[in-house]
Amino acid sequence: MQQQQAGDEAEVFRQAVLRQVEALTADNQRLLQSVVRSERRFRTLAKSVWHVQEEERRRLARELHDGIGQTLTALANQLQRILDDARGAGNLGLEHRLADALELTRGSLHDTRELSRLLRPTLLDDLGLDAALNWLARTLGERTGLTIELRSGLDEQRLHPDVETLVFRITQEALTNVIRHAKARSAQIELERRGDVLILRVEDDGCGCDTQALADAERAGACGGLRGMRDRAELFGGRIDFRSRPGQGSVVQLTLTLDPSERNDDHGR
Repeated sequence: MQQQQAGDEAEVFRQAVLRQVEALTADNQRLLQSVVRSERRFRTLAKSVWHVQEEERRRLARELHDGIGQTLTALANQLQRILDDARGAGNLGLEHRLADALELTRGSLHDTRELSRLLRPTLLDDLGLDAALNWLARTLGERTGLTIELRSGLDEQRLHPDVETLVFRITQEALTNVIRHAKARSAQIELERRGDVLILRVEDDGCGCDTQALADAERAGACGGLRGMRDRAELFGGRIDFRSRPGQGSVVQLTLTLDPSERNDDHGR
């Protein structure tokens, strides 16, 4: 009788524990679903912010090109006419001053146009990623003396506009870091697509760095460039890998699995 009673009590205890475990499991499942929903909402919000930033870049680029750029063009033309008049009048002193002013105006016009393109290159929207990356490599190379080579397997294939913008921005940030920190003589941009996987590599022959020290700095918030690239990539489910050794250069690699909506065609262009 006592054994039967002990067995009943053990069964009651076991059932109570099972109910608690089931309740805890259900709570954990609800919590997990809530976390997943929150992450999706956060990613959607972050993408919205990213789109707003890109639209603001596009607006500023257009204002620089169409506003300040056109004003500087008109000023340069006017100075050229006045300079021609000064030459005709034989006023050598005025001619020199006007020539200096014209050179300064043309230099400002060139810088304004370059800044406009860096903010949002029209090539990216009109001709696609290959053309924009070619322009970026040529422009940065001419400005800094860095030899930059582009190898692309896309063959001018168009991707979703968001993906093209993402790859362009990460390439731009990676090359900016090379110019600022690497003391490199050359850099290579490699872009390839393996099925639904897009891979971008930016490699340089610079001084390299200690990756552990860089990781510590990134965790401390002191390495904004690399952190920014990681954040952009993660918005689209991508991953940034960074490899480097002191004296042996560095590699930044983006690996991105394309969604069906991001795979190809004109996307309304």
